[in-house]
Amino acid sequence: MRRWRKRLVIAVAVVGVLATAGFAYYSHRYPYGCSHCCDKQLMFALLDYADRHDGWFPKGELSPEASLSLLNRDSPESVSANLLRGKTVTESAVRVRLEAGELLTPETCGWHYVEGLRKDDDPHLAMFWDKAGLGHNGERVTGGGHSVCFVSGSIESVAGDKWEEFLVEQERLRIALKR
Repeated sequence: MRRWRKRLVIAVAVVGVLATAGFAYYSHRYPYGCSHCCDKQLMFALLDYADRHDGWFPKGELSPEASLSLLNRDSPESVSANLLRGKTVTESAVRVRLEAGELLTPETCGWHYVEGLRKDDDPHLAMFWDKAGLGHNGERVTGGGHSVCFVSGSIESVAGDKWEEFLVEQERLRIALKR
């Protein structure tokens, strides 16, 4: 009987260690939890919006995040709070704002959205990326970096060691716009 108890204690301890290690791995790998706020779905929603608004992506509100909210006002059946939240904000926080008729703020939107672009602008201009630099399902990106969606509709990864260079180039491209 004693031998059985000893084995049970060891088994429980092993399970506890494994569960703790698994939780630590998951928490590190998915710092905001696993999510599927799809970059492609947001890209398609933006392109669709531009098709219906003379080539313009959402613009004109108090912040880029507020302008991005216009996707929901324009097409609430296809652009949900879950999509607009990005990968770092809770869906419930975004849903409460949208259902109250309010627009998103920098604190209630996990996307970095570049406002004031048109569908026929330089295809190398970035439209949006995840503020925290998370991957497709909300996982940390090895080496930093971001998944970036461009006006062309392409989505590319920009490595962490190239990020500052990317931001400088994006600023140059926005300045070159003639509006």
